[in-house]
Amino acid sequence: MGKIVSRRVVRSEPLQKFRILNMREFYEKRNNILILRKVGGLGDIFMHRMMFEDFKLFMPDCQVHFACPFQYHAALTDHPFIDRILDSDAVDMNDYVVAYNTTFACGRYEMRLAPYSGLNRSDIWANHCGLKLTRHNMHINMTDDELERGRQLMAKVRDRAGPIVVVTPVSAMEGKNLTEGQLDGVVRGLHERGYCVIGLHNTPIMQFVKRNWPQLDGTSIREWMAVLHEADQVVSVDTAALHCRGGMHKPVIGVFTFADGLAYACHYPKAVIVQRHRRRDPTWTCGPCYNWTSCPKDRTNVRKPCLMELTPKMILDGFDEMVSKFGGV
Repeated sequence: MGKIVSRRVVRSEPLQKFRILNMREFYEKRNNILILRKVGGLGDIFMHRMMFEDFKLFMPDCQVHFACPFQYHAALTDHPFIDRILDSDAVDMNDYVVAYNTTFACGRYEMRLAPYSGLNRSDIWANHCGLKLTRHNMHINMTDDELERGRQLMAKVRDRAGPIVVVTPVSAMEGKNLTEGQLDGVVRGLHERGYCVIGLHNTPIMQFVKRNWPQLDGTSIREWMAVLHEADQVVSVDTAALHCRGGMHKPVIGVFTFADGLAYACHYPKAVIVQRHRRRDPTWTCGPCYNWTSCPKDRTNVRKPCLMELTPKMILDGFDEMVSKFGGV
């Protein structure tokens, strides 16, 4: 059950002027709680999903409303503990007595404590709201029709027999993306292990285009979620696919660079993390550092040591560990 760790009301930033509520208005709105996230990305929206069950456990009569950018709403429609999904650009703060803005909480926490921040973002946001999470369930519920659509999409593009590994090598941050050499080595190794590899991203993945490998792009959010659910295995960089698949409690490889994969994936019971990390390798002193804006060891901020020193073998070793632990070919 949820546990209160502090009590505070956080309004949107900058502070707005609020009118005084009369007694009737207060009575009608007293149980409505707004969680406001003004920006994405989609991975952060999925991590928010771990918060809402604990709000309901602590206050069963409350109405939990979540406001985020409209383009992400489809990722939330199946959540049983969100009473209303609102557009963060249109929400009226005057409709709420209690509102928490999580937009900047994780960045501030991570930058303040870097390189040793250590908490999962869902826990950072919950603590910001005065609650300690105990469940960390995303409650992702796909319909049978959605799952069938995911299977159909993969069957349409597959180029060989074997179980399907969905690979998501691209993030919104270029410094997280697998290099051509890394991706080539990983795909070749998966082919040798008898898998069909399919790339997944919202836009075409150029390495897949150039090599004529099968890929899926341009899917809706629900189709994308269904593909991740129905794939036999998933290999992902630190991006939304990792969090969606991890939140489904399905096997996933997470390839991390400057952010702490042991923190970001700690609530995913079937995740295996591939990362040069000081906690696992005492000879590695470079990270994770959370310094996504300016790597002191690479002025281009793209060829970071935390990325460039990951080898295809390290990723494939992580894949083999995942299959050994959680099943597969």
